[in-house]
Amino acid sequence: MFYIDSHCHLDLLKNIYQNPSIEDDLSIKSISVTNAPFLFQPNQKLFAQSKNIRVALGMHPELIPEYHQQLNLFEESIILTKYIGEIGLDGSSNHNLSYLMQKKIFENILSIISSTDNKVLTVHSRNASTETISLLYKFLKNTNCKIILHWYSGNLPELKEAIKYNFLFSINHKMTSTKKGYEIIEHIPLKNILTETDAPFTFDKKINTRLKSLETTIEGLSVQKKTTKEEMKSIIFDNFKELLTS
Repeated sequence: MFYIDSHCHLDLLKNIYQNPSIEDDLSIKSISVTNAPFLFQPNQKLFAQSKNIRVALGMHPELIPEYHQQLNLFEESIILTKYIGEIGLDGSSNHNLSYLMQKKIFENILSIISSTDNKVLTVHSRNASTETISLLYKFLKNTNCKIILHWYSGNLPELKEAIKYNFLFSINHKMTSTKKGYEIIEHIPLKNILTETDAPFTFDKKINTRLKSLETTIEGLSVQKKTTKEEMKSIIFDNFKELLTS
């Protein structure tokens, strides 16, 4: 039984370019996101021989001011993958000045996705959950796209709205150890839960590998949801399998 890492940045891991098989050889099925369109095809090439790593086409909201002119490249590349991410909105104070640009690019991206359909999205929504969820539903409600809200941190009404739309939520070990994370997880049905690492951004001295991160997350989820670790791992695997086959 594989672990599931539905949101990670494998191209940012140390030594990955010297030996990409290190991550592929782990018992982890992974979606490796990219932060800008120009990074997508080099990542596809990097992981071309991988069996367990899927590369996603992304345009990170924090980097929109720098890479917004690559929207055409995003559109040209979308036929090359089923996986989209990291995309979304960031309403943090550090990114207030770019928010209107973020929103315009995000709407354009969602319009492109809606015309191609049948994609799996992993979406950033920090401090912008209401608008992110609303736009996802507006543009993709009549498609077969599957939506994963990565490291969700919004409020409960927004959470319930996303659950109503059958969005999924990828949980990392940081979320299982905070009061807010616990509250969010408490309200997510088991069928809507996936796991992620967001590696390397969640790493510290104690948890410095994806396997340690996922093991910790599974343990935290199993305690909170009152299952065994084996049962929780199986639930997450089945949710991921359903995501890819439905």
